[in-house]
Amino acid sequence: MVLGTFVLVAGFIFGQQMREAFAEQDFQAARSQVLAAQAHASDLGLSAAEYSDLQRQELTTASEAPPPASAPFNESRISFFNRAAGQETQIKEQLDLRVQKLMAQTHDTARSEVAQLTANLQKAKQIGVDDQLLVEFAGLPNKAQIEIDVATTVSGYRAVSTELKAPFSKLSLLVADQETTNKLIGQYAAQAAAQDHGDAGVARAGASAALSRVQADMSTARIFQMDVSIVDAHVQKLAAQLGRVTATTDLEQVNGGLAVQDKVLQDAMAQNLPEKALTISLKEQVIRAYSHGQQVFWSYVTTGRPGLETDPGNFKVYWKVSPWTMHSPWPKGSPYWYPDSKVKMVMWFNGGAGIHDAYWRAYYGPGTEYPHYDPYGENNGTHGCVNVPYSNMVWLWNWTPTGTPVTVY
Repeated sequence: MVLGTFVLVAGFIFGQQMREAFAEQDFQAARSQVLAAQAHASDLGLSAAEYSDLQRQELTTASEAPPPASAPFNESRISFFNRAAGQETQIKEQLDLRVQKLMAQTHDTARSEVAQLTANLQKAKQIGVDDQLLVEFAGLPNKAQIEIDVATTVSGYRAVSTELKAPFSKLSLLVADQETTNKLIGQYAAQAAAQDHGDAGVARAGASAALSRVQADMSTARIFQMDVSIVDAHVQKLAAQLGRVTATTDLEQVNGGLAVQDKVLQDAMAQNLPEKALTISLKEQVIRAYSHGQQVFWSYVTTGRPGLETDPGNFKVYWKVSPWTMHSPWPKGSPYWYPDSKVKMVMWFNGGAGIHDAYWRAYYGPGTEYPHYDPYGENNGTHGCVNVPYSNMVWLWNWTPTGTPVTVY
């Protein structure tokens, strides 16, 4: 009986040991699959910002230590490994779904851009754009379509979109320039004449204001990496004329020409730029909201402190959540550690970097990304996020849908 009891107990202990071993093997196998999926996502061309949140989740799961126990009292360890394996499986499923969506999205985007380029090229010929200006676009749609047909990765499809971006923008400007020039220069000159009543001083002031407007719009277009060389060339010539001419009628013609170029640029921006977009100027510490290239809102912000600067680049709002508790990834004792901090709303756009309100901050704007004196709040920059005053964050939250492009520069 004693021997039987001993065998029974030994068998139970062995069984618990084997259960734990199998559970740990399942966890390690699930983790290997996640790591392989991450490597595959990288091979397909996904940027780190597009799945770094899932990488962090996986690292958090993998870094957790199982409870100390040994068979036969190791049920908690078995549960730990089973739970960790389930979390790894969920992470892989999320990553696989994200990869599938990005593959479809980038493929469809590239095809749509080829179709639009083809349509714009046909339209340019119909409305009388100089044939010499269209030579560089000949054969480009067919070449791009072949590249799409042979591409098999996100980076491949994006490479086609990147290749088409500059010629697409330039062709759009040619079309818009020709259409607008055909109609508007006389109309705008007449409007300028109606405003200045023959006064050369007023005419010059109006032309100078028109020059400032088109230059500001060109600066905005360049932030979104539009090719504005055609408009810029016209504007430079008109600016030179503005410096030479003195007669009221000549100043009115310059004003009309500048107004036409600004209309050309705004039409092209409406076609090329996203319906909604956010830009964040690290130098100015300002966030701006644009609708088809036209600024509709701005706010001072505070970005990352020295050593934890907010990354420049092109991103998208990939997740909006309200409310949210910011939890320090740095341990206590680290100079970067901070206590759990609740925010009302956050828009994640670059892995762990988000745009959110910050009740602990009183001052925003230039200089607040560096150590500064703030008698009411935080006296340093952020840990990489973009802090926005609460009332302005409410506006941005309500206006900004998931998927909105974010340009940090």
